Amino acid sequence: MSNLIEGVNVVELGTHMAIPLAARMLADWGADVIKVEPPQGEAWRTIARSYGIPFDPDNAPIFQTPNGNKKSIAINLKQGEGIEVMLKLLEKADIFLTNTRMQSLKKLGLDYETIKTRFPRLIYVHFNGYGSKGPDKDRPGFDIATYWARAGMPLEWSCRDSTPFRPMPGFGDSTVSPSIVASALAAILHRMKTNEGEFIEISLYGSALWYNNVGIVATQPKYGYTYPRSRYDQTSPYNAIFESRDGMFFIFSIPYWNSFSGKFLERFGLNQYVEDPRFATLEGAKTDMETVIDTLDNTFKSMSGDEIRQAFNDLDVVFEELMNPWDVTSDEQAWANGFLINARMECGENVVLANNPMHFANADTLPFSLAPQLGSDTAGIMSELGYDRRTINRYMTTGAVKGCI
Repeated sequence: MSNLIEGVNVVELGTHMAIPLAARMLADWGADVIKVEPPQGEAWRTIARSYGIPFDPDNAPIFQTPNGNKKSIAINLKQGEGIEVMLKLLEKADIFLTNTRMQSLKKLGLDYETIKTRFPRLIYVHFNGYGSKGPDKDRPGFDIATYWARAGMPLEWSCRDSTPFRPMPGFGDSTVSPSIVASALAAILHRMKTNEGEFIEISLYGSALWYNNVGIVATQPKYGYTYPRSRYDQTSPYNAIFESRDGMFFIFSIPYWNSFSGKFLERFGLNQYVEDPRFATLEGAKTDMETVIDTLDNTFKSMSGDEIRQAFNDLDVVFEELMNPWDVTSDEQAWANGFLINARMECGENVVLANNPMHFANADTLPFSLAPQLGSDTAGIMSELGYDRRTINRYMTTGAVKGCI
C-alpha cells in the first residue's frame, strides 16, 4: 500500500487550529507539510499557559494534535531575505494554507493577486473570520466569538434562564478543517484537468452558519419556535436530559415515538401511562409537557445508571450517557478503533491525544510523530531549496530564519 497523497507539497502559514489541523490531516495521508512559523513560534505553542497545561518545548501536549507529522521552518517575514525563502517554498508547493489576515499578506506581497502569476498552478486557501466582503471583513475572527457567538449556538443550545455555555477552545475551528481539506483536494483534481491553480476562501462565520443549518431554519419566527427554550418547552418530552439516582445524565432519541411508546413505558415501569395520550403520543405530550417530563424525571432518578443503560439496551434505542472528556480517554470503544492514541512527549511524559478519525482500507496513514520543535527543519528545508551552508548560516545570523546551525 502507498500513502494517499504522497508527493503533494503543502506550505502552511497558520496559527491556532483550523489551518494547522487541516494541514495535519494532509500530512497524515502522505503530503509533505512544511509549517512556516515566525522566529518566536506561532501562538498555539504557548496557548496552554491559559489552562494550566504544560507548554515547554519538550512537553507541549495541546500543540501536538494539530501539528504532528509536519516539518517546521522559522522565517522572519519582515525581512527581505525571509520573504525570499518563503517564495522559494511556494515555488515547489502544490497547496498553500494560511489564516494570516489579508491586510498583512498584502503588506508582505504574499496575497494571491500578487503571487498568482508567478505560481499559476498553486492552490491557495485563505481562512478568515467573516468573509472578504461586508462591514466586518477586516475584523479579527476567533472561534469563541466569530463561530459560536455570532452564529447563535450558545443561546440556541442552552436552556432558558441558564447562563449560555462556553465551548471548549478550538472546537469550532476544528469543525472547519475537513472543509479546508476537501476544498484543497477538489482544487487539486480540477488542476489535473486544467493545469490551473485556484484561490479558495473559507470563513469561520460562514462555516458556523453551514454547520448550524438546522438552527438557521428552525429559529425563523414564521415557524413559531423561539430559542433559548425552557426544559418544559420542547417539541418532545423525550428531548430533555434525565439524571439517574447516582448522578449520571442520559440523552436518548426515539423519533418514532407514537408507535414505540408502549414498549418504552412498560420497560421503565410506567405501565399505567400506556393508554394515557399525554404519554403515548407526542401530540398528547404537548398538552401537558411539564407533567410528562417531571414523571420521567422521577422515574430516572429512581434508577441507577447501570439500570438505565440496561433498559435502553433492551429497547435497542439510540442513547448515551453524558460523558466528561476525561472519562472518554479511557473509553474502550475509542481505543479499539484508533480514535485515541498515546503520545510520549520528549520529556518522557505520556498524554492521550485525539487521532485522525478517517481510516482507509487500501492506503496507509502515517503513524503519528510529535509536532516539530520550532525551526527544527529550517536548515534541511533550505538546503533542499538550493541554499548552501554558508548562506543558511548567514540568514540565521541576520535573523531572517531561525533554526539549528
